[in-house]
Amino acid sequence: MRARRKSVRSRKVARAPVTLPGAREYLEPLARILVAAGCAPKDLKREFDLICRKLKKPTRAFEPLTSSYVDDLSHVIARWHADGQYIDEDGHPVPLPLKGPGHSLTDLILRVLPDQDPAQAIKSLIELQGIRRKGTRYLPTGKYLALNRRPLAVWVHGLTAVLGFLRTVEHNVTARPGKRLLERVAINPRFPVSALPALHRSLKGEVPEMLWNLDVKMGRGAVREQSKRFTRVGIGFYVFEDPQVTGVARNRHRNAQAAPRRELRRRRRR
Repeated sequence: MRARRKSVRSRKVARAPVTLPGAREYLEPLARILVAAGCAPKDLKREFDLICRKLKKPTRAFEPLTSSYVDDLSHVIARWHADGQYIDEDGHPVPLPLKGPGHSLTDLILRVLPDQDPAQAIKSLIELQGIRRKGTRYLPTGKYLALNRRPLAVWVHGLTAVLGFLRTVEHNVTARPGKRLLERVAINPRFPVSALPALHRSLKGEVPEMLWNLDVKMGRGAVREQSKRFTRVGIGFYVFEDPQVTGVARNRHRNAQAAPRRELRRRRRR
């Protein structure tokens, strides 16, 4: 007799939902703020789905672990300019050897980024043209890192600022007055477009020095205070235009201005 074959039915194994460990970090505070403002979660889900349908698939994978690393590299340059151990009598950064028993570039990086690989940090600083060789030693090329030399670094830096701002807004909504973080904004609802170039030139000339002085102050406080607990502190300045004018083609600007009027006429017809 032939043995009967047991019928084997193929069962579909439920796959765990794919999650982006970094993307959720940015989406959660925004979703919580919108829900606290009265938006229903199901409506947010529908709107976000509609938004994502219009977007093209990215050409690179999301790199969630690079955000703090990119911004912390700037602190290496700031510490080099502000810490008395790494400046000369005139307050200028001293050339540092790669390694050595005394002060070195590796030693500086380990002080600022104790959890990072110094060799990788040095490689990143060279790619961003933040440091240069002088004989067998290294010097910073300036007070700031020009992140626009690497497009990915620009996006990562921007996401870090967005996430920090969202967290501050969410914290201030529920915190007691004495525990709120600084959150101030100046908005002019009818600023002349013709005056925008002069405004931007003025801000770009004044704000970097203000930020530099604040960064130096934070750095000196970090050196002075021998604390066992640490947190990341960020201070940011930014400008927004609504609708966007600077750097936007004129016809696109006109379309942005006309869109609200078209939507209003559409609603009236209903």
